[in-house]
Amino acid sequence: MSMIRTLTGGMMALTLMLTAGCSWFSNDIPADNTEPLPPAYGDPLAGNHMGLTDGGAWGEGSNEGSLGDPAAGEWTPVDPEGNLGFPIIYFAYDTDELVPSETAKLDRVNDYLAQQSDLGLIIEGHCDQRGTEEYNRALGDRRANAIRAYLTGLGLSDARIKTISYGEDHPAVEGSGEAAWSKNRRGVLVPARMN
Repeated sequence: MSMIRTLTGGMMALTLMLTAGCSWFSNDIPADNTEPLPPAYGDPLAGNHMGLTDGGAWGEGSNEGSLGDPAAGEWTPVDPEGNLGFPIIYFAYDTDELVPSETAKLDRVNDYLAQQSDLGLIIEGHCDQRGTEEYNRALGDRRANAIRAYLTGLGLSDARIKTISYGEDHPAVEGSGEAAWSKNRRGVLVPARMN
């Protein structure tokens, strides 16, 4: 009987040690990795590019695309001045999930490309500088492919789309802190001629 009590007491002590160990490890997670993700958010660069106007014409646009990159292959990027105004697609921290504010932008892009059969699209995936270079490259790839999957789901031919991940290598805004990071977590849409 005393042996059973000793074993039971030892098991309880071991359980308490493991439980205490788990809470110790969870305290080591940096606070910025546990931020809740917002369900949707506005365009942090609102006003710097217009995208599609209500009349269906493209207004002045962003020039964030990395035009002429060798990774684009045999496609020739067009619109070096950003006059087509393809919108930037923004992501929450550490996710490749598209939210309604961003899918609405992609719906407009799809409508435009449906009328421009000679245009393809290079989708660049970008991240902020938090995380390792390898992790950010993979996250940028997932972001670009999330945009690709959404557009092909709307009916755009997969043959008209190329993706590339730049990870953290091409920030839209230098610096640290959420004001800069929110602008760097993005997908850039670069219209291109398919040669």
